[in-house]
Amino acid sequence: MKEKKESAILQAIGVVMLVVVLYMISRLLGLDSKPIVVKSEMAVLMIVIAAAYVWQKRTQNVEGAVKMIMIGGMIMRIGYMIYTDCNVRAHDLWEIDVNSTGHAGYLLRLIENHRLPESNYLQLYQQPFYYLISSCFSIFINFILRCKEPYYLVDAAKTVSCAASCISLLVCRKLFEECGLKAEEIENAMLLTAFLPVFYLTGGRVGPNALAAMFMLLAFLYTLRWMKQPDWKNTIILAVIYGLGVMTKISSGVIAIVTALIFLKKLFCRSEKKEKAVLMLKYVVFGIISLPLGLWFSVRNYILFQQPLNYVLRQSDSSTLYVGMHSVVERLFGIDVTNLVNSPYTNVFEDYNAPVYYVKSSLFGEFTYQVPGFIPVLLLLCAVLLSAAVFVAIVWQIVKNRADKAGNLVAMMFLLFYGNMLWFYLQYPHGCSMDFRYMTFIVAPAAILLSKYMAAHPKSQRGLNYVLWGEAICSCIMYCMI
Repeated sequence: MKEKKESAILQAIGVVMLVVVLYMISRLLGLDSKPIVVKSEMAVLMIVIAAAYVWQKRTQNVEGAVKMIMIGGMIMRIGYMIYTDCNVRAHDLWEIDVNSTGHAGYLLRLIENHRLPESNYLQLYQQPFYYLISSCFSIFINFILRCKEPYYLVDAAKTVSCAASCISLLVCRKLFEECGLKAEEIENAMLLTAFLPVFYLTGGRVGPNALAAMFMLLAFLYTLRWMKQPDWKNTIILAVIYGLGVMTKISSGVIAIVTALIFLKKLFCRSEKKEKAVLMLKYVVFGIISLPLGLWFSVRNYILFQQPLNYVLRQSDSSTLYVGMHSVVERLFGIDVTNLVNSPYTNVFEDYNAPVYYVKSSLFGEFTYQVPGFIPVLLLLCAVLLSAAVFVAIVWQIVKNRADKAGNLVAMMFLLFYGNMLWFYLQYPHGCSMDFRYMTFIVAPAAILLSKYMAAHPKSQRGLNYVLWGEAICSCIMYCMI
């Protein structure tokens, strides 16, 4: 077990080094201004990976097949990061100037002035960990490349997002194993997580979403490990993960509700006073580590600017993004079939139906693309079918498969996080509140539940397998063409 954990750490370090080295090579060769070359290389590599996958399947090496899927997912993430400039399909980046109040200005304050934002105006209120670590990576990369241009100082921060998105695949693999998935089930689950386009998009941006998702996945993984083995090591690791996660994005703390319930259950299941005392001590240590680490910046902003601890920047209700005039049922629970059929893409100024927006934005973000129309349509069709299958899988888990404790916990995590996103949209009724970039964590629980359902229903498995592969293939084709 120790060797496996050490191997996972080495793999993560290797992924970070690979992303940084490939990014620097692309800058040295000018590939960031030659997207056609990068996309062509991606296409060739994906064909090679597909051939290797087929070979692994023919030799009945499911483990090897899963590795090929993971490598393919990383190729798509890294390739997209390289050919996409930091100001393309960006969110809240704004002017690349040290005095701006977007992600770029936040980073440049750290890189050029070596200080945290002097106010909490607009994006300057954001938790600092992503910006701190990204500024370190940017300083290192641009020192090696002998570059001081503000644009490239900001652009290099993409490497942290990309590395986090790639490492999330490694974490998902461990999470699938921890939930008791067998090799073929892991393959199905990995297909969904490796090639869902939202991971390319968040992994190619300057912003904290990819890193926050990685920490949430790690928190879920170590919650499961702690549940099985509540020792000091897992307690401290879990506390550090939550601290860093909340220091990246406050919403990372949402899944701590499930962790807290497991903590309480473990406490009440102990009959001896000594065991309860040890557990209570662990919980105290957990809080001592995680709370200051996660909330120090929020406390700073509260003292300096009277900013609430759970503050989220709110758009004006007079904004063109406001959609609160539509009913709660229309926005949160209905399925806008007309919108689904009219266009595969979202319209952040007009769309209001959350379920449809979630599906569309998980594939295309809030953008349109110059590709043959049938590709996004097929991609959306596959995603709709898989979303329906996930819904069925959740109902099946709750109604028919309650004996599977791991499955129950995953379903609880899914419903908690999805419910939180609906609550967020209810509180902030604006089009941008529905973007799937805020909820990439939920893909892992969805993949686990779907793969468990497929394993228990052989008649449905073949059809769903075709749909999974259809989404993966359309995803790769589209993002090698845009």
